[in-house]
Amino acid sequence: MIRRPPSEALPGFVAAVEGRHSVRRFTTEPVPRDDVREMVRLATLAANAGNAQPWRFVAVDDRALLSALRGAVEERLDEIAAWPQVAAAGLVRETRALRGYATFFADAPLAIAVLGLPYESHGDRLLALRGVSREEHDRLRARPDLQSLGAAIQLLVTAAHALGYGACWMSAPVLAAPRLEQLLGVEEPARLVAIVAVGVPSGHPQGTRRLPVDEVLRFATPESGAAAESGRAASAAAPAPGETDRS
Repeated sequence: MIRRPPSEALPGFVAAVEGRHSVRRFTTEPVPRDDVREMVRLATLAANAGNAQPWRFVAVDDRALLSALRGAVEERLDEIAAWPQVAAAGLVRETRALRGYATFFADAPLAIAVLGLPYESHGDRLLALRGVSREEHDRLRARPDLQSLGAAIQLLVTAAHALGYGACWMSAPVLAAPRLEQLLGVEEPARLVAIVAVGVPSGHPQGTRRLPVDEVLRFATPESGAAAESGRAASAAAPAPGETDRS
């Protein structure tokens, strides 16, 4: 079997990827702005759809602003906890408990808000001409804008680790997106998609168990498609639950 020789950079890359863990507790040591710039520079090297680079970053290290952002998220969670539907589902306590999980970015010395910009490809325009539904559009296009942003965020948190920091990619604060965008001075058409907490880890973060490669990878064969098609045909032919055979 012919195998390409690995790049000389591979050991360092593997160490950075394997050594990165989500960090939720930080010291008060500030993050120098030159380090912030380097993290973001590396994040912008991410693969992205059409080289549109649909990302912008807002770094927050001001304690008063971080506190205001926390307050906005807490206020939003209190509003959600008061929804009648939440009370009917018995989820008021769980919703209020999200406060700590959704606001610990404010305890970090740095929070980086990741903003997304609209992206439209030729394929998107073709689907719009056809008048497909938003659900079908997203099924056929799989949100390349969010894929691009996710790639950048992954590089951002990995770069933070490589520079000696810890980071955590957070989506829960986005529940308060309109108010957070206002506090951050975000202008249309940008939208908040995540907040990344960054700082020197307090303690030693532990990794989480990951599924073995053989559980998440398979190699397709011509028979794979035939088997899948057979399964879909059988599913389509089966009576719906509760139906009886009327033949």
